[in-house]
Amino acid sequence: MNIILYQRRLANGEAERPEAEACLRQAGCRIRVSDDEASDDWRDADWLWIQGNAGWFPRVCRRLERRPAKKPRVVVWHTEPLPPRPGSALRPSRLHLREIAKKVLRDRRATDPYTNAARIQRMRRSGLPDLLAVSSRSRQLYLASRGIESHFIPLGYHAATHGRMLPLQRDIDALFLGTMAVPRRRRLVRQMRRAGIEVRTEGSWNDCSGFGENRTRLLNRAKILVNLLRQPGDFSGLRMILGMCNGAMVISEPIDKPEPYVPGRHYIEAPVGQLSSVILYYLKHPQERKRIAAEGYRLVTQNLTMQNSVKRILELAGGF
Repeated sequence: MNIILYQRRLANGEAERPEAEACLRQAGCRIRVSDDEASDDWRDADWLWIQGNAGWFPRVCRRLERRPAKKPRVVVWHTEPLPPRPGSALRPSRLHLREIAKKVLRDRRATDPYTNAARIQRMRRSGLPDLLAVSSRSRQLYLASRGIESHFIPLGYHAATHGRMLPLQRDIDALFLGTMAVPRRRRLVRQMRRAGIEVRTEGSWNDCSGFGENRTRLLNRAKILVNLLRQPGDFSGLRMILGMCNGAMVISEPIDKPEPYVPGRHYIEAPVGQLSSVILYYLKHPQERKRIAAEGYRLVTQNLTMQNSVKRILELAGGF
């Protein structure tokens, strides 16, 4: 296949998800990487592959919605939040001020659940995409409730991108990796620190020192990676992979439909009011912590690979 791969860039100009490109090339596809600023010639492309969120590529989407005479088939692998699925007992997602501002200004960086859902629904009205994949079962069920067919394809592990086990001393009790611009995350971290847990917080899309080998070494120093969600019940497959493949035990808020991860086996779930006590328990019981971490490591490195996920999408694409 000839594929034009659209993926977002980080502050240092590098691709946000280089593992998708690497696995597509490994599968024998001919890849041209592009972004929303390019005016690509689509005539020789079999597929346009939009990675992460179609809303990040408004110019590409507008061009597709004008129904050009020679349009390649389009796959969107959506990995960003969507509203809670019906029947989940989760409350509608509450947006914080920064998310509201991006939504009002129609900032293409907006990635709140409602903006994401509106973009997918708009594409569907235009007959797009030809193949829609989502990275969690709950997102698939939400779209199904809106009459939109999608395929559940979880993000997978890729050693060159996500890291590997290193022989380092684990001297960080608890680590949260991700932006702290989300108010509920700041509140939960304060609660854990008041309980006596030394929680280290790292990660920003604007600070590239938190990626690559630096991130791998940091995660290999962590005993526990805490998964604090942007919205209650949301699924963050990337953070789960990062913790598990680098040997940290993952403790998370409850996740709606967490498959392929099994709570109590690959990671530990705890309600927000009990997170601190659960973290303290596993810090005091290292053998139990290491057992859970080992199960998570086996899952992501042996079964949940990016190569398998990309292969599945290519198999689905071949059916059209």
